[in-house]
Amino acid sequence: MREGRLLKSEMVFIDGEQLYVEKVAFKDWHESIHAFYLISDKLAEGHTIVEQRWNYDDFCNITVRLEDYTYMLIRQVDVIALVRSFRPIPIDEFDNIAQPLIL
Repeated sequence: MREGRLLKSEMVFIDGEQLYVEKVAFKDWHESIHAFYLISDKLAEGHTIVEQRWNYDDFCNITVRLEDYTYMLIRQVDVIALVRSFRPIPIDEFDNIAQPLIL
């Protein structure tokens, strides 16, 4: 992610899956909301969305499966966290793997 101040960037192996985890911080919640939608658009740009799920408790929580990979993007007030796979993984399976990495 090019937006925000980098807090964390690492490769993780869980259940045989290689995942990229990144967290970035922003000045305040307003900047993070704006950046959330920019980041989400950039991640999906040029790809076909196969499946997506929004968390309706907070519209700044989305998991998307593209034809090439799956990602979860969560805004936590003034921090945005990303978990991205290197292959397409069904959302239910991906959420179970990814959520413990960023919550």
